[in-house]
Order: sequence, then structure tokens, then C-alpha cells
Amino acid sequence: MKINAKTKFILNILALVLIFGIMFYLIKNSLADILAELKETSLLVLVGVVFLGIAYQFFEGWSIRSIVTGFSKKFRIFDGMLTAFHVAFYRVITFGMGTLISEVNYYNRKGLKVSQGMGVAALHMIMYKGAILTYAIFALIIQFSLFYEHAPRMIPLILLGMLMTGVIISFFLVISLSLKLQVGFVTLCHRFLKTQKMRDLVDRCNIQIYSLRETVSSVLTDRTALVKIYLLNVIKLGMWYLIPYICLVDNHPNVDFLLVFSLISFTLVLAGVLPSPAGIGAFEFVYLFLFSPLVGTVDAVSSMLLYRFASYVLPFLLGFVGVLVDRKNALSNELEELKAERSE
Repeated sequence: MKINAKTKFILNILALVLIFGIMFYLIKNSLADILAELKETSLLVLVGVVFLGIAYQFFEGWSIRSIVTGFSKKFRIFDGMLTAFHVAFYRVITFGMGTLISEVNYYNRKGLKVSQGMGVAALHMIMYKGAILTYAIFALIIQFSLFYEHAPRMIPLILLGMLMTGVIISFFLVISLSLKLQVGFVTLCHRFLKTQKMRDLVDRCNIQIYSLRETVSSVLTDRTALVKIYLLNVIKLGMWYLIPYICLVDNHPNVDFLLVFSLISFTLVLAGVLPSPAGIGAFEFVYLFLFSPLVGTVDAVSSMLLYRFASYVLPFLLGFVGVLVDRKNALSNELEELKAERSE
């Protein structure tokens, strides 16, 4: 059913009101502590945190562009950054449920097919997790003797986190590449689904899955591009991993750089596989658990809030600006359509 310009205009206004309502709720509740911490942070540290946060987004955009470029030569690094901002905004506004949909939808708006967008999103996740695993492996090698002496029980937990990260990477690869899994899916569905309508739906899904497999395979066969994308993900994570040290070194000039770098790498590998205990986020729980013995609870909380600002709030706010621009353009177009309808 075709929606007329007036209805689309009203729906866009309602969507905008809803977005502002959720924004107000988040700023008042979830983001209040982070924003309050910014007021207490020295200008030099704040500039460093913002710079590293933006640097992460630049390399993120470059990484996304390197994956997409096989399907769209017009896709720029800036488009990749806008993708990251867009996804960050909808990740927060939908409480994580709309992350994948928003990413694939943005690629679709840039001219990619849905299956191509799914392939790009899958590779994006694989490379990100691969970079996390790389840092965790090197960090464990560097800090193994220290942990073995002072916290031996942490080693199996870190190894479990690394193993689970590897399982997640393998799962995405199997889903994206396995022809046997695709054939088994279709065979199983056709065995139990008897109506032609449902079988046609399965066949349409199968075409999308086949296209997804072709998309991922086409990128993985280009070894040079694959290495480049992997290295860009390693570099981008390095930007985030520098933030805790920038935040802590002012009050703790003797803090060990490699130890701080290792602890944040362990935090991400563990936070990605642990459930959220005691009603707080897994990242926050692991971060405070690892950093509090090193610098005390107060400074650990302070550095964690600044890290969350750079990795969570900053891209979210930049995404909010992008969404407002999109909504403004949509409303302008619909107003033009309304004027055209009335003049007819």
C-alpha cells in the first residue's frame, strides 16, 4: 500500500519526537555519569580522549570502505565513518537490538544489495573480533609471568574468553561460507514445510544466503585486501586501547603502559563473552575488576567513564547529528510533495 506524502510527513515527525524522547531519557539516566565526568576532566586529557575516539572512527571508516569497495567504488572513507556513527546511534537508541539491521540498511541506502550488506557486516564483525583476539594473545604472552604470580586464577578465565572469541569468529565464518550448511538448511525446510508459499519463502531466503556466501567469499579471496582490513582493525583498536593510559598517567605517573594496555585488551575479550552481572554492563564489571587493584576504585571509575565516552557516547552523538540531517532532508522532501499534491 502506497503511503501518501501527508502520512509520511506525520510519521517522520512522530519518529523525530520519539528519538528526542529516548535521547532525553538516555542523557538523564544512562549517560548522566559520563557527561558529569567530562566536567571534572582536565582539558588536555579530554582533548586526548576525543582525539583517540575520532581516530578510531577514522580507521573504522577506512576499514568499512576497504570491505565495501569491491561492490561500490564511490563509497568513501567518510561514508564508512558515517556508517559507524549511524550504527552507533541505533545501537544505543534500540538498546542493541537494531545494530545489525541499521548497518545493513545503511549499506542498502548506499546502493548495496541486502546480501552484500550482510556480507560486509559479517566481515566487519569477524575482523573486529580478530583484532581483539590478536591483542589479547600478545597481552597474555607479555603479562603471563605477572598474572601467574599475582592472579593465577585469571589466566584460565582469559583463555576462556579468547576461546569464546575464536568460536564467535568461526561461527560467523561458517554461517557465511558453508555450502553444506546452506544445502542442509534448504533440505530440512523442504522436508517439514509442505505448503508452496512457505517453500517459496525458503527459496527466497536461500537466494539471499547464497548471495551472502558469494559476497564473503569474494572478499576473502583477495589476500592483500584481507590483510589491509585486518591491520586497519588492529590500528583502530589501538586507538581505544591508549585511552585508559592517557586517563590514568596524570594521577599515576609510574603506571606501567604495557600493563594498562594489556588490561584493556583483556577487558574487551572478556566483556564480549560474559553475561552482565549484578545489573551492570559486562564491560564495566570487568574493567573495574581489573583496573581497581592497580589504581584504586575512584580512578578506575573515572577512566572507565572517559573510555565509554570515547567509545560509546561520542559516536552516538555524532550519529545523532547524522540522523537529524537525514530527518530534516526527509521532511523537506515530504513538504515539497505536499505542496505538489495541493497544487494539482
